[in-house]
Amino acid sequence: MNVHARLAIVSAVLLAALASSCAGREGWALVLWPPEGSALGYGDVAPIHFKSNITKTYAVGVPDSDAKEELELWRVERYPSKKKAREAADGYGDLAPVLGVAMRDGLILRTEPSNVRSEQVYRLRLGQPVKLLRRVEGATVETGGERLEGDWYLALAEDGSTGYVFSNQLRLWNAEEEPIPDLAAGSSISSESLSLLFDNVWRPDYFDAMVAAGRLDLAAYQPRYGIFTDPLRNQIRVERPGFSRIYRYDSIEARDDGSYTILPGGASFRFTKAGRLVFVPAASDLSQEAAARLREDRGPDAELSYEFVRHAQDVQSVVAAEERRRMSVLAGFVADGERFESEPYGALIITRSGRFTWAAYGALTPDVIPEGAGEIGSISMDLYLSPELSVDWDGAFTLRFDGEKRPAVSFAYAMAGDELLLAYLPPGSTRNAVVEAPDGLEPIASLKRYR
Repeated sequence: MNVHARLAIVSAVLLAALASSCAGREGWALVLWPPEGSALGYGDVAPIHFKSNITKTYAVGVPDSDAKEELELWRVERYPSKKKAREAADGYGDLAPVLGVAMRDGLILRTEPSNVRSEQVYRLRLGQPVKLLRRVEGATVETGGERLEGDWYLALAEDGSTGYVFSNQLRLWNAEEEPIPDLAAGSSISSESLSLLFDNVWRPDYFDAMVAAGRLDLAAYQPRYGIFTDPLRNQIRVERPGFSRIYRYDSIEARDDGSYTILPGGASFRFTKAGRLVFVPAASDLSQEAAARLREDRGPDAELSYEFVRHAQDVQSVVAAEERRRMSVLAGFVADGERFESEPYGALIITRSGRFTWAAYGALTPDVIPEGAGEIGSISMDLYLSPELSVDWDGAFTLRFDGEKRPAVSFAYAMAGDELLLAYLPPGSTRNAVVEAPDGLEPIASLKRYR
């Protein structure tokens, strides 16, 4: 006799023995999730006659009858009295018959109502139901800086696991009014490996490289850059410097080579063995400038694609730390005096607050400082020197003038005693905030510091 047959016999014997038992002997049950075909309903309060540690079930009385049913332990909440169970049922309210159905593979139940600092409890399959127990306050869920619609719920999975799930990727369903929605039928987004796409925020690959090198280009290292998904709206948004596109898909189809195609649109993506996501836009998605930049980065015959990584750092925290570093460098730069002067190059005053005034710099106009730039603006220690340039130069900064067209002009600088030497940095000399000048730099201006 197999195990299932023995358990069935044990269950039958237990129910028979309990036919005349008194109600409420083991407490009272609030029915959370009755099995299909059960005479018990969602939110029913019923007596528990017996608990079996062998079958992990309760023998529960059916209200208004002498019948009893076996329910797995996880399907009910047990209370010591009918009053307590009834209070819990009243608190359950309209949510009693409401379940959620996963709209994609890999949707996670978590230990806390937060996508950031919580662990996985259970992973749902596409079309799998989950019982919603109560709505709770939780962390804001964003994608690319935009808040997603939805609520956090404490939920119960089919194996009895409980955890928190965000409803943006659930279809809510009243089990007493309609059959379960069949989301899996005909869907092409049912591959479990696609959970890699939907469960992670993907950042441009250079995010990791910048943080590792300790050289942040804050024009390119921003929370708005990455791949951001919204399955509720069937949207995938791809943001890179020079590339921005929203794909509203009908389906995502798996290919034999392991890649996926977004339809309509024709863009595709794949996951590498190293855990990266390679996104290949359709040729029509790329501007001439974006295509030229990719060829410059990857070679003339390389695939025109973008790579993304699961960046471990909190972007906002990294940005804040870099901004503090820049202010610290600026403070050190002006610690011995904020005023620099020379007869041909005028008077330059730089403050710790990141502002400057530069009067009578006419010798540098128009070749370095455009006409109409004005005399005031902001200064940022936003550039890094290549190792070769660091031998002769102390650093580099950008002046952003407040005048007409708000021009930005960058300089490398070196201090020789109280003499400030400046070398002009044309736009093509910097890449990802790093100054590259293979042939070196020549000073174009010299100013004396006044303490």
